[in-house]
Amino acid sequence: MKDTNQAIDFTIITGFLGAGKSTLLHHLLTDQHGKNLAIIINEFGEIGIDGALILDEAGDRMLEMNNGCVCCEVREDLVTAITKLLDNRNKGLIDFDHIVMETTGIARPGPIVETLHTPNLKQLISLNGIITVVDAFHITSQLDEFAEAQEQIGAADYIILNKIDLIDTEHLQQIQQRISVMNVQAQMQLANECKVDVKALFNIAHNSISRLNVGFISTPISSQTTNSPLINSHNHKPHLDNISSLSIEIMEPLHKELLLDWFSFFIMRYEERLMRFKGIINFKDHDRRTIFQGIHSLFEAKLDRKWLDDEQPATRIVFIGRDLPEDEIRQGIKDCISN
Repeated sequence: MKDTNQAIDFTIITGFLGAGKSTLLHHLLTDQHGKNLAIIINEFGEIGIDGALILDEAGDRMLEMNNGCVCCEVREDLVTAITKLLDNRNKGLIDFDHIVMETTGIARPGPIVETLHTPNLKQLISLNGIITVVDAFHITSQLDEFAEAQEQIGAADYIILNKIDLIDTEHLQQIQQRISVMNVQAQMQLANECKVDVKALFNIAHNSISRLNVGFISTPISSQTTNSPLINSHNHKPHLDNISSLSIEIMEPLHKELLLDWFSFFIMRYEERLMRFKGIINFKDHDRRTIFQGIHSLFEAKLDRKWLDDEQPATRIVFIGRDLPEDEIRQGIKDCISN
């Protein structure tokens, strides 16, 4: 008998309109990967086309949320949908061990993650990661015109650069470089028709942290920008700043209370600019590394495994956001070095 009290893994699939999210979802439902999936689909419109297309594969394990973008209007509907799935699972009506949510193409991932951390859900759901599907043919113009497209890339743990057969090698390299500047920590997979190793998509949380290990950041990377103005088209607050990635590496151990206090103050000032942050922390007098991650105003620090004998303890953090105050971040973390 399965433990219905254990938190259920939750994966978010996002990406701009027409990127290939539903194609990826179809692969997840039909390929062999050892997971039993429940599906939540959010569509912007009264008629759920995507849901109708995958109904045969998902059946009773699929719920639709139509006529609204989950990034703003229907966050309560998301709580209701997840609760309904879990209730039906507890009653033995359906069986699943992982929830996958496909967002509408104009959704911002941040509010979705915030919803998963509300008191009603945070003990029930464990976020496995955010997968962003990118349309290689259209992404350049999308990044230039829509804030949502940039936020979807900035928040990603795993990026599928799809439809690469539609562009030449030079254009592909330019797109890869642009995306890497926006999100230095995400793993990027090239694909056509979203054909990827689906098993890798169910261990994103572990893999993304592994990429922060020794060797991921050989030298500190300065903040860079995409030099692309953002134009809002979804009645959200206009975004005029560019997205950048900032990587920090510090070899000296940090004072835990100082860092947590500084960061709590920092996100109070810059939560609207911060999209994603993730890192491995080396705290003084700790023989275990601490995993530090968050999105917007939410963050957590959890003890992880012990430092290995041949591993140099170090702090490595990646910040992703708009117009990040690089000097303030570097100095703030430096001030937390334990003397």
